[in-house]
Amino acid sequence: MTCNEELELWSSILAFLGGALLVVDTFSPVRELLLKGGQEKWVWLRDQLGLSPKGETLTPPPNDAEALRRAKRSQRITRAGFGLITLGFLLDLVAKLHLC
Repeated sequence: MTCNEELELWSSILAFLGGALLVVDTFSPVRELLLKGGQEKWVWLRDQLGLSPKGETLTPPPNDAEALRRAKRSQRITRAGFGLITLGFLLDLVAKLHLC
């Protein structure tokens, strides 16, 4: 197997794994929060993560420390998935430009 073929293989594997991470993560904490607590919990978590527009805040619902932990975990998983996809595309670019 040539170097270009190996890079193309690894780029496909990494892109697939990154996409799989993102898909699996999509169906967990935010969806769960929307189903359980609705809009208020989502807005509160958005505020806690620093993603809310200026001036829009809500007080935290009781006992939501676990929900915040899950949302932060989801954010880390999303970053890892995006990183894998990006690395896969970078390897594919290197293989196509015959830099190896």
